[in-house]
Amino acid sequence: MARRGIVFVILIMVCGSISAQTGASALRDYVGLINQAYHPDIVAYFEKIKAELDKKGEPDAVKAIDLFLKGSTGSGFVINAGGAFYILTNYHVIAQAYRLSITFERQDGYKRVFENLKIIAADEETDLALLAFATGDRPVSGALQFLSRPLEEGEDVYSAGFPSLGAMPLWQFGRGMVSNAAARFPKSLLDETLMGPFVQHTAQVDPGNSGGPLLVPQRNVPGGYLVAGVNTLSALWRQAANYAIPVDTTRQFINSAFDAKSDAWRAALDKRLGEFTEGLGANKAVYPHIADFLSSACVGENAEYAISELFEKGNRTTQQSFIEKCEDSVVGAMGYAVAWTIENSIRNQGSIKAEIKEVTGSGEEYTVLFTMNNKDFSSTWIREFGNWRLRTFGEVAAGNKELLTKKEEERKNEKAIRVDGSFNIEAGYAFLFEKGNAMYISANFVQSVGARIYFASPDFWTLGVFGQFRKTIKKGALGIMPYVNLGLEFQHDKAWDDAKKTIDTFGQLDLPWAVAIQGGIKITTSKVPGLYGGAGFQYNPFTLSENPDPMKMAVLVMAGYSF
Repeated sequence: MARRGIVFVILIMVCGSISAQTGASALRDYVGLINQAYHPDIVAYFEKIKAELDKKGEPDAVKAIDLFLKGSTGSGFVINAGGAFYILTNYHVIAQAYRLSITFERQDGYKRVFENLKIIAADEETDLALLAFATGDRPVSGALQFLSRPLEEGEDVYSAGFPSLGAMPLWQFGRGMVSNAAARFPKSLLDETLMGPFVQHTAQVDPGNSGGPLLVPQRNVPGGYLVAGVNTLSALWRQAANYAIPVDTTRQFINSAFDAKSDAWRAALDKRLGEFTEGLGANKAVYPHIADFLSSACVGENAEYAISELFEKGNRTTQQSFIEKCEDSVVGAMGYAVAWTIENSIRNQGSIKAEIKEVTGSGEEYTVLFTMNNKDFSSTWIREFGNWRLRTFGEVAAGNKELLTKKEEERKNEKAIRVDGSFNIEAGYAFLFEKGNAMYISANFVQSVGARIYFASPDFWTLGVFGQFRKTIKKGALGIMPYVNLGLEFQHDKAWDDAKKTIDTFGQLDLPWAVAIQGGIKITTSKVPGLYGGAGFQYNPFTLSENPDPMKMAVLVMAGYSF
């Protein structure tokens, strides 16, 4: 009898397993994989980087960029609102998108992809977003329905979505229970503002599950389950502590999305502008604050120029902040760079004093004129993801490709300007005040050490060694290098040699060496890389001999080539 009971229990478990599997399979028609496509300018920027890495023979880096360009992913599910089908997901799943798509995949591998999803509404605070299919798209005949009662602690719940395995999102259906039906917790260790309530549960939630539904079984409904929440995050340092946005919060968000009116948009803009302006006055770097207000188009169109500016002119702290942000979000780091260029254009010294001077426009686009540190800055604000965001700001974040073209031209010029190479050789004409005309030859090694020759005639020549101090100034296509040499010069003078016997009879020191100081300027252009011309003046303040210096001063002109 006991064995029959065990067999009966096993049959029930198997049947239950088959039933659950069937329900989970049906869910695939309603729960999809959401994919973000980045702004075309971001894609083009990384394609250029990829091409450079490919030339350098770095296949791993190329593959990493390819994976990035596939876009980040999350989960979402189909709902019915007002008789039309929409997709509900998390705000953070779509926050950096320029275009969105959703893919539904069945067990047999058959996929249906719906492109160009439109964002109807999004809310950063509740972390919810509502998307619409393109005109005429209907993924299935029905949609998931919401649970109409509160969840109970200890109740079985299920998660569904597309968490990633490595770089590949895979369907996952998980089971757990409600461990806290109304969890509330502070935003961070530094911010005690409470978030929630959330449904805390133990069903599997991994990166990529965000935006997927939390479910409870229900017969005779599409998919065999009711939506009890929207999975949004997991707790660190906790075992199986996952959190879903409850149904009540979700319903309020959906209702407000369809109740939004244009007159309320203007009030929301005024509030948003106030928050933006107030944050600029903080006594610290404010580019993270500015980044929160940038639209996806503003980031995409200005990122390449901004990153170049940041690593050319930004301090080490700012550059490190960019790198650290990349570990969390590459597109978010790009937003940091664009925001930094905006802050850099505003700030002179000290804090930023900002006020709104004029607001004009209508509908979903306004022009806002700010006065910041006694200077006017024009900006464009648009409604994106259900919130007001910066589309353009001043000249540095206006999507002006001429800025990038100019910077690329400057970079090419700087690379082509070569007057301070590791090896320079030059020759020219010198006028020696005491000896007349001479030929001048000089060579620099390892940038700062060199040798030179003055040759006036077989009766007079010099050979010197020197150390060089120099600074290269690059301006557009022109390169200028002021320099100073300090060295010793061996001087051969026949007239001096003829007097040597007389000098030696008196026992005087006779070392034909002179201390030499030479200064001048060298000029080159990017039009002929490496070739330069210059002029200099040499003065020998004293010799190591009792004899007078036969070459006290000289002026020279030269031409040279820098390798």
